[in-house]
Amino acid sequence: MTRFKPHKIAKSLAVALACGSLYAPVGVMAQDSADNEELEIISISRKRPESLQQVPIAVTALSEKDIVSAGVERPADFISLIPNISIVDSANVGDTQVSIRGIVSTRDAESTFAYVVDGVLITNPNGFNEELLDIAQIEVLKGPQGALYGRNAVSGAILVTTKAPSDEFEGNVRIGLGNNDTQRFSGVISGGLSENLRGRLTVNTNKTDGHYTNVFTGADDSVDFLEDTSIKGRLMWDVSEDFTLDMRFARSDVEGGAINFNAVFALPSFETAFVQPAYFADVNDHDFIFAFNVPGENEQETTELSIKGDWDLDGYDVTGILAYNDLEEYLLSDGTSASFYGYELTPQCQTDRATLNNAPEAIGGAGRTDLFGEFFAPFGVFQPGVEFTGVYGPYTPTACDGYQYQNRSQSDFSGELRFTSDENDEAYRWIAGVYFAEIERDVVVAYGADTGQGFLRQAYVPASGPNPTDLLFDDTFDTSVLSAFGQVEYDLNDQWELAVALRYDYEDREVSNNVPNVSASGLNINTIVNGVVGPINPAFTANPDGIPNRSRSFSQWQPKVTLAYDASENVNWYASYGVGFRSGGFNSIGTQATLDFWFNQSGNGTPGDAVNAQLKVADEYEKEVTTNIELGFKSKLMDNKVRLNAALFRTTVEDNQFFEFFAGPFGLLRAVTTIDELEISGFEMDIQAQVTEDVRLFAGVGLLDSEIKENQNRPLTVGNSAPQAPDETFTLGFMWDYTLSEDLFVTTRIDYQYIGDTFFHTLQGERTPTIWDFFGTLGGGVPPGPHSQDFSRAKRDAYGTLNARITFDAEAWSLALWAKNLTDEEYLQEVIPAPEFGGSFIHPSARDSYGVEFTYRF
Repeated sequence: MTRFKPHKIAKSLAVALACGSLYAPVGVMAQDSADNEELEIISISRKRPESLQQVPIAVTALSEKDIVSAGVERPADFISLIPNISIVDSANVGDTQVSIRGIVSTRDAESTFAYVVDGVLITNPNGFNEELLDIAQIEVLKGPQGALYGRNAVSGAILVTTKAPSDEFEGNVRIGLGNNDTQRFSGVISGGLSENLRGRLTVNTNKTDGHYTNVFTGADDSVDFLEDTSIKGRLMWDVSEDFTLDMRFARSDVEGGAINFNAVFALPSFETAFVQPAYFADVNDHDFIFAFNVPGENEQETTELSIKGDWDLDGYDVTGILAYNDLEEYLLSDGTSASFYGYELTPQCQTDRATLNNAPEAIGGAGRTDLFGEFFAPFGVFQPGVEFTGVYGPYTPTACDGYQYQNRSQSDFSGELRFTSDENDEAYRWIAGVYFAEIERDVVVAYGADTGQGFLRQAYVPASGPNPTDLLFDDTFDTSVLSAFGQVEYDLNDQWELAVALRYDYEDREVSNNVPNVSASGLNINTIVNGVVGPINPAFTANPDGIPNRSRSFSQWQPKVTLAYDASENVNWYASYGVGFRSGGFNSIGTQATLDFWFNQSGNGTPGDAVNAQLKVADEYEKEVTTNIELGFKSKLMDNKVRLNAALFRTTVEDNQFFEFFAGPFGLLRAVTTIDELEISGFEMDIQAQVTEDVRLFAGVGLLDSEIKENQNRPLTVGNSAPQAPDETFTLGFMWDYTLSEDLFVTTRIDYQYIGDTFFHTLQGERTPTIWDFFGTLGGGVPPGPHSQDFSRAKRDAYGTLNARITFDAEAWSLALWAKNLTDEEYLQEVIPAPEFGGSFIHPSARDSYGVEFTYRF
């Protein structure tokens, strides 16, 4: 196959990263001013520098110029430029779900893609959704990449390369202002510290009040606000001519809003009984009201350390990596218990209802439709004296809904030792290595009473505390990972290359329970059964002497075989077969016991007898294995002015890990279940054209056809589409570089993204039982059942967003005017269906944002 010589590859990569010449989505030729030689885009997707157009993987690369011109600041910004990939960012700052080719990352489980920064695999679950500072290149690899990138790369890999420290002193200062009181300040300083030592330091602070207001408090900075301060440092030490150390440090402190959801019902029986369409309305037609008395807060402290050594030996290179990450995070927000009258009789709930209910004044109510909406449309909150009647909502201004506290902290230590042949122009090339990781993750989900006395931000609060805990999941998960991998690439002749890769991953997982063996506070009437206050975690019912620890191991071979064919100098074909693996794991102990009590029939007189949902959710879940077959091509047309890349693929997923959300009298419960078999077929294409010397057009299309083949947990869903896998995605844009004067240049960039209709659950219109079947047997304000849910109107509508940026560039400064969601498109960010609740929790997306940035370079 036609390849760069090693010295040219090194030169190309150095020039590209220094000058930002790695154009994307498909790539544009750059010119080396020294010898006017055309340079290909350099990809490191196979852990060695190669021409992007010759790498037999579906890769999209973004250069520094693209990153700057498109205003990329967080992952959602660059994801919006790529077809067949989408992102949801709603519950809190680090809680993102990324869907690549229809395989979506899962809350409370491992990621579905490898995230690699400067060659270091990031295992911190919040590490992906950080500020992107001082970035030189981003590559997005689609399809399973487990053979080279290991655990969790079932849908792909995202590689980020930051700017390396420079030899000469340089830096910049940036100031940005925007609507919603958005303020950004950042600075970079780089240069040589000695003859062999170079350093780079980046600091950034970003603040915004967000787009939404808490109508109860009147605060416009307590819903989707964000304050993010980050500092990142990098040292590169040329210990010798053949040995270099690359040391990275990063620290970020984040404060932001959390759990900013509204609840909507999907209960046709309620629509009929109350003669109110709001009980079975389209989720896309919802008018959001944020009126919580417990403002959601999310605080994170993240520390990252890594050291990477590169040895250039005779005939091969050796790379050694050690990395440490630590995340400390908590969330506090309103709860959901009011929906099930749990805290109905507490003094604080009674006091709040006296002035905050939405019952009409004509019948003695307060008429607060600004907080709940019109009476019984869909919420009906009565004044004190009308007990256990009405339809309450979660996240309300009253104390009746209690509160929730979550803690998701993790520390991990990992390392890799890799050997790479250095003769890229030889017919035979190889990579071999080993990897290890030790991960400890603490997961806390607590629900309790809001007594109006403030909140202790801790897992367990006793009955004597200001916010007593009534349900607690608190577990420590320990994971040990060992892997060995290798790849051989062999040129069969000048046109054909065969690459064979293989990886073996072994994971040993343990979980220990930290919940004290105590009773609930007694304030939530739903924890009282036959006059006895139940335990704080239902698992104690079956384990009165203490909840036992659990352990299990998972392992998987991950092969990949690729055949590449250079049909001509400008057209390359490839076909591949690959396997990806995501470890199984554990739900919080007590998950199964809670769901069985409330939702599954037992014959013991529990609420589940009336519901009989027949759920099969356990306290552990199986490993996920993804198998992909792909055919693609990459081409350069019209004298290299047009680049057209495309791929066809078919993916089978066994035990696809799927996040389920359960709401009931216990509060909220998060669990990972599995879809036994899922099939996804698709097509994607991106094209880029250099129309003139100054104008570049780019476009992409992604098409998916997905189907659930088997799902024992919810058999009715067989034949439905995969959750969060839109059938269609499109991208379209252009960039125009214009010379305004000898010393002033203008870059205009416009990007459009279209995301098709999206279901967020496996249930997509099939009717199943709800907890209201139990409450209907008790009388009160709930009509007799059955009260089945119907999620046919819980699909997010298709939407399109338009971003624009104009940058004026001089030698020492630049001024940029920018706008995101320029047309102020209103669309849902996420829909979280809770079938046994009979409704969904929905979150709106950001509205239009605009501002100005000034950068001074020195």
